[in-house]
Amino acid sequence: MKPAYMPFTHISADTARLLKALVGPVVVYQPWCARVPDALMPLASQGLVETRAPLSGDDARLQTALTEFKDWAQMNPGRSTAGADFVGTRQGEVPFYEETAVNRIRSDLNRYRSSDRAPDDPDAAFGVRLFLAVAQENDQAGDLLDQELHRFSTLEKAFLEDLNDTDEVGFARRSPGGAIWQEDPGARMTAQRLRAWARLAQSDLPAPDLLVTTSAAVMDTLMEAHGDAIGLQQLAALRIAVPADDSAPVLGALLADMLAAQRPSAEVLAAFESVAAATVEPAAMATLYAAERRSVAGVIDHLAAATAAPTEVDRAEGRQGLILLVRERG
Repeated sequence: MKPAYMPFTHISADTARLLKALVGPVVVYQPWCARVPDALMPLASQGLVETRAPLSGDDARLQTALTEFKDWAQMNPGRSTAGADFVGTRQGEVPFYEETAVNRIRSDLNRYRSSDRAPDDPDAAFGVRLFLAVAQENDQAGDLLDQELHRFSTLEKAFLEDLNDTDEVGFARRSPGGAIWQEDPGARMTAQRLRAWARLAQSDLPAPDLLVTTSAAVMDTLMEAHGDAIGLQQLAALRIAVPADDSAPVLGALLADMLAAQRPSAEVLAAFESVAAATVEPAAMATLYAAERRSVAGVIDHLAAATAAPTEVDRAEGRQGLILLVRERG
């Protein structure tokens, strides 16, 4: 089984370990093979992920464009900063622009239309890779920020626990700082992320067997913008105990059975739901979806083009495309 992480080109170490424990190593597609981030290389060497770069060429041009964007962003901190916003591709072009409000991004879903250029057009492919390269910079910066916030929260908690006479001076020892809010990276420019990622994944043959995401915003967009076209339905949702690092993926065999059956039966779904955890920690939330009108390859093709009619059915593999949403430590 070949699961692919969607629609990101960066994955944190914690997420990689979680997905490895649930479904096995995931494929993380890269904008270019010559510049796999340092953060991903140890994950790949440990067998937690597999990096692939289906599109190649124009690496020097891509590096130049990325450097120019980062330099421009650093000189325009009031409008955009490196790692805080990223470049979009509209109508086959690659202009730099600022998009920060989630509401504006969601409203953009209805206005965004596919380019007239074919996915294999060199300029269109370059725009896709540049978008994903800048988005990768953004996701890496967000990951580092999350790590620093967690480190600060841990130090804050330890400080308050060790502080003498906290009750007398009014400290709430059990309520340091509150919970850390983490932004869903898939909530920014979701439609563009999906299209760019799909055009990258479209070039990797054979296609993945399973799509995996950790973004609720991505699944919301798939449901709202593409649900009718691909026949997307939720099959099951459950809380799963995360096994030890050296254990077999807890959902691996069950998902393989579903793929072999082409269309999950009631018995297979019952077996999937039987692994639900009660109170065991750590745990994660797993929600399984099926695209009734598309195989996984058909889902990727549809997202890359965004032009398929709702009544069109992909029968190339005769099976439903499975998508798994994993919410970390749910």
